[in-house]
Amino acid sequence: MDETLWGLVNIAGPIILLLLLVWLMFRARKRRHGTGEVPENVTEQATRANYAAEEQRRRDGVDGL
Repeated sequence: MDETLWGLVNIAGPIILLLLLVWLMFRARKRRHGTGEVPENVTEQATRANYAAEEQRRRDGVDGL
């Protein structure tokens, strides 16, 4: 019984891990190339807005520093 179980672990374990890794790769690729991406100009605009807000807080003296 122990040998059969050990054989199952040695054969089925790596196969299950391989299938899991392949599934995760396809899932990540689908998410990366899907419609959920934000255009670069939107992220740049948000970064500029954050920097402007931070600069305004610094000028007002409420930045906590």
